Amino acid sequence: MKRALVLLTLAIAAIVRTAYAEPPKVVRIASDGESPPYAMMSPAGSLEGFEVDLMKVLCGEAGVQCTTEIVDFSGMIAGLTQGKYDIAVASMGITQKRLQVIDFSEPYGGDGNVWATSKGSSIAEMPGSGTTLDLSTPEAKAKIEEMRKLVKGKTLGAQTASISLNFLNTYFADVADIREYEKNEEINLDLASGRLDAAVNGRQFLKAAIDQGGEFSQIEIVGPLMKGDVFGPGIGFGFRKDSGELRLAFNKALHEAGKEGTMSKLFMKWFGEDQTPPALLK
Repeated sequence: MKRALVLLTLAIAAIVRTAYAEPPKVVRIASDGESPPYAMMSPAGSLEGFEVDLMKVLCGEAGVQCTTEIVDFSGMIAGLTQGKYDIAVASMGITQKRLQVIDFSEPYGGDGNVWATSKGSSIAEMPGSGTTLDLSTPEAKAKIEEMRKLVKGKTLGAQTASISLNFLNTYFADVADIREYEKNEEINLDLASGRLDAAVNGRQFLKAAIDQGGEFSQIEIVGPLMKGDVFGPGIGFGFRKDSGELRLAFNKALHEAGKEGTMSKLFMKWFGEDQTPPALLK
């Protein structure tokens, strides 16, 4: 019995040491590299964007060297839990479902999801443009019902493994055909060509695409800015459950970047507006 207790104590101690170990000197970051303006490939072939610049600041603040690997968003959480990299940085929405598998940093952004369709589409008549809809409020049910009637029989798209796809599957799977895409650009191409009736995605992703002009100028953002419920409290960096001090170090670095105004400058550079979460200013 004593031997069993000793072994149990040692096992618990090992878990504690692992969970709160010092951050690794080299931190492996996973980015999807195709979520402008958060992260995208430059014409020269290098990775750039808000998250790229922010991680440079945070890695320096945390005193670690960071390397980045381009990974498909759909396999990012699996790769993180398997130890292929240490942090998932892909404007990833913090949801209860994901929190069952991984941990997150404090939210560092995320200003909501929107509908998009091609100009002239009947879905362009979706009410609520210029307003914000919190899906966790009582009035959201009636608004969702309006949307369901408008998109009934249509083909709707979202990125695989995204909170946008979760939203469509939760509220519209019984009235519309839901199509999954690996890449945001594929969604935008099908929207612009009319092969897809409507899509749901982060507002900033869609604004960045429309600003590119060309065929993407045929895309139109419609309806309210949607938050809450399946969309979660915002976006965060993904960490393994045993990340311990690494997650704490990056949370501390986030607060420093917020208080010092670094995040504000980066938001202005990449978004044209300051979206620093108030909690990070403290």
